[in-house]
Amino acid sequence: MFEDMLKIIREEFSGQAAKSYVGDITRYHRIQASPGFRAAARYCLDKLAEFGVQAEILSFPANYETKYWSQRMFQEWEAKEATLHLIEPEEERRKLADFKDCPISLIQRSAPFDGEAEVVLLEDGEEEEDYAGLDITGKLVITKGDLDRVRELAVEKRGALGIVFDGMREFAPVRSHMDIPDALQYTSFWWTGKEKKCFGFVLSPKEGERLRALVKKRSKEGKPVKLRAKVESRFYDGEIEVVSAIIPGQTDEEVLVISHLCHPQPSANDNASGSATALEIARTLFKLIKEGRLSKPRRGIRFLWVPEMTGTYAYLSTYEEEIKRMVAGVNLDMVGQNQDLCGSSFLVESSPGANPSFAPYLLERLREEFLKNSPPSGVQENIPSSDMQPPPSPEGVTTISSQTQA
Repeated sequence: MFEDMLKIIREEFSGQAAKSYVGDITRYHRIQASPGFRAAARYCLDKLAEFGVQAEILSFPANYETKYWSQRMFQEWEAKEATLHLIEPEEERRKLADFKDCPISLIQRSAPFDGEAEVVLLEDGEEEEDYAGLDITGKLVITKGDLDRVRELAVEKRGALGIVFDGMREFAPVRSHMDIPDALQYTSFWWTGKEKKCFGFVLSPKEGERLRALVKKRSKEGKPVKLRAKVESRFYDGEIEVVSAIIPGQTDEEVLVISHLCHPQPSANDNASGSATALEIARTLFKLIKEGRLSKPRRGIRFLWVPEMTGTYAYLSTYEEEIKRMVAGVNLDMVGQNQDLCGSSFLVESSPGANPSFAPYLLERLREEFLKNSPPSGVQENIPSSDMQPPPSPEGVTTISSQTQA
């Protein structure tokens, strides 16, 4: 029965259509609580309407006063322009970053700024001793360290104007920071409303090393390196959106299919790929059920396109009474990557042992069926082996996240 159902779904599901949705979604700068995210949410709503799937956009307050369970919200943010130029020494003058060319080159949620400043070199800047003998008041710091920690020590405590970040996450032994020397790491401030806001830019590892070498050389000569930064941005009380769609079932119980729609432009794998896949799943299942090729599911299938984490908190806490009818959830996160090309692994995350569920065993069985004709390489998982006896399923939500990581 399952194989027959899978065959019908495979014949209808279009990978090319999903890929085209990825291309559409990547046109939007999808920062949580921003005009770009809102535009992407409306795109998803329009596609669902085109498919005939019942859907709506749910809006939730984005401000410092609102709290969903333990999750405090934040203000909406918009950036229109942001550039960083190296202006001294004269012979090295060049543009280092431009939001218009690459939105990831700006640290997201940067505060507005317009001016010139000397740049001071930090390695990490995560410890108090890293600042011994350094005067960074009214200057910029370049760092590879943890952004929140550097902001606290450099900006809050010592009066730095902003941060130039040239770090890159490393995944030993798969990837070092210089394996992708021209890439920019998605970096963001997460304000709570009490901090001293600042701005920042992101450089690639290669450009960062070039700037660091220049600062070291000029420092030995007793000469400064100066940058000019301009950030046109604003913060304001606004909204975040969750796109919700439903394929009704025979009962009021629901299975959730979740994907986070946020992240900067272009950001295709994370997570335009999961969002686009969910769109094509919704189209496929709705069409097959409407045409009678698949029977109406016992449980409704609810699709959610959310701002990562915060949108889930907002939705669940607002519809808390509905949780008892949610029997399982599948989270599609970064499903579009060519693992062989990028040297990554297929990762399945299941619920912890403290919240036992049948879902990991079901997922293992489904994975075997999907992949038995093309066994994957480098599979990593944290689900129990099939010879273990599954524990009884608890009430509430069981969430599985399937993602590929670079």
